[in-house]
Amino acid sequence: MRNISLSLTRVALAMIVAGLGACADNSSTPTAPTDPSLKSSPPADISVAVASIRLRCERRANRSKISVDGSGLVPRAGNFRARVTASGGTVTSTVHRAVAGDVEIDFDSNPNDIRAGATRIAANFITARTGPDVVARILNAGGQVVATQGADCTVQ
Repeated sequence: MRNISLSLTRVALAMIVAGLGACADNSSTPTAPTDPSLKSSPPADISVAVASIRLRCERRANRSKISVDGSGLVPRAGNFRARVTASGGTVTSTVHRAVAGDVEIDFDSNPNDIRAGATRIAANFITARTGPDVVARILNAGGQVVATQGADCTVQ
C-alpha cells in the first residue's frame, strides 16, 4: 500500500511540474535566466529577486559618511558585506545579516557612529572627483559582488 501511495505522489508531482511548464508561455513577462543544464525554462510567473543598492553619502570638511542599503538580496536571511571605494581608498565592512532580503551598512568617520556599529573610514575618505564620489558594492557570503551603485555625495 505504501509503494502505491508513493508512486501516486510522484505521478502527481510530475503532473504539477509539467503543468507549471505549460503555463510559462507568456512572452510579455520577463523570464529569469535559465541554466543550460535544465531541460525546460522556469515558469515566467516566478519572480527572481534582483539586488539593488540605495547609496547615500555626505562629505564635510571634518567628516565622511556613507550609508549602503541593499534590498532584494538572496538569500533573504544571508550574510553580506559592503565595500565602498572613494578617493580615500577602499574599505570593506564587517558581516551584516540580511533580514527579509534587506541589509543596512554604514561607514562613518564620527566616533559616536563608529561605536554604534558603523565601519570606520577617515574624515577625508570622500573628496570631490570626476565620476561618482563613492562606489558601493554588496558582497555575498562567498565574496561575490551582488550589487553595485555609484553616487555623488552631498557637501555639507
